Amino acid sequence: MKITFLTIFPDSFSSFLSCPVIARAVNKGIVSFDVVDIREYAAGCFRAVDDSPYGGGAGLLLRADTLTKALDEVKADSSRTILLGPKGRKFTQAIAHYFAGEDHIILVAGHYEGVDERFRSHIDDEISIGDYILTGGESAAMIVAEAVTRLLEGALRGSSAKEESFEDGILEYPQYTHPAVFEGKSVPEVLMSGDRKRIACFNETEALKDTIRLRPDLLSYDRDFSCCSLHKDYGNEADIIRWINGRLPVPEILYEDETYLILSKKKGRSLKDCTENRILKTCAALLKAFWAMDVSGCPCCEDTEATISKVKGRTLSYAKWNILQKLEKTDLSEDRVFSHGKLTLDNIIVNGNGLLLLTGMQKAGTADRYRDLAILLPSLEEAGIRKEELFSLLDFEPDDEKIEFFRNLNSLVSG
Repeated sequence: MKITFLTIFPDSFSSFLSCPVIARAVNKGIVSFDVVDIREYAAGCFRAVDDSPYGGGAGLLLRADTLTKALDEVKADSSRTILLGPKGRKFTQAIAHYFAGEDHIILVAGHYEGVDERFRSHIDDEISIGDYILTGGESAAMIVAEAVTRLLEGALRGSSAKEESFEDGILEYPQYTHPAVFEGKSVPEVLMSGDRKRIACFNETEALKDTIRLRPDLLSYDRDFSCCSLHKDYGNEADIIRWINGRLPVPEILYEDETYLILSKKKGRSLKDCTENRILKTCAALLKAFWAMDVSGCPCCEDTEATISKVKGRTLSYAKWNILQKLEKTDLSEDRVFSHGKLTLDNIIVNGNGLLLLTGMQKAGTADRYRDLAILLPSLEEAGIRKEELFSLLDFEPDDEKIEFFRNLNSLVSG
């Protein structure tokens, strides 16, 4: 890979190019750098690279003609030209990975008040390293170059780049070295256990905890990780898990605060990846267990009236509002049982010994038994299983109108 800097201060890159990681990558032939002085392409004896803006205003702008001459001299068909400036998209690790796949990137270091607007037609991308003001884009260009170089194969020793902050969208886990005890604080015991599996799970959980505490802005959605899963705005999920634990297999709560829940994971496979016979028998057994459960102490209630009230508080399309009005007019007698609330085959995890884990408990609570049936039946149909086969194992005579009612209600809730 080749990285070219266009700058009016070429000497500022000397220390950067001598950094160990950068120098090693250059010596190994992984990357090459070229620092181009924009002044070399300026006209006149004073080699002016800047001028005052038309219309007035403080500061100076880099001239489009000089910048374009310098760029044309170094640009090839495979080059990607990137201007470092405040109007660009914010630089992230994902963008660094993208740039690392290029053959040649040209980093144009803006300066003073910026560049002549007409120069932007000659660039492919504009990048900002943050919402603050710098004198010039040289330091920003070095940051981008270093982030990209570190991702090139062979630039770093071992796999150190794979477990760093932002690589998995979260911060890196806390780390410790000698001494084992410092100011009365010991290194966590698990890190000295030699148990690689426990250490991996501990590190992953601690990384998530630090991200929740320090950079919650990175956690915008629920995510599965190697050893645990993260839920945001989980509502009553923690209460349900504590209540149901010991009755059915549910994840262990590793951490919780007002907004986030970290849950353990177990190695298994989704029920949807099993044979039709196993899918059918597992679903039937699970529903029977739900329906036989004593729900007198269940901490969450998901009754139909409350659910309709929640939906009414939303902004609905005309078509969905019509559906809601029809549901409100339906006279429904509820037969309340324990309800999972998101009972799809994806949320039923099994192994060779049977049911391993129920996931996705955010909407669990007492509700009409048809609530789960209306959610589960489409999953069974996708697996090639007819609803009559399930009802035969349940010894249950279905009410098709109630199935349709809850199918429509579920569609409004999920939509």
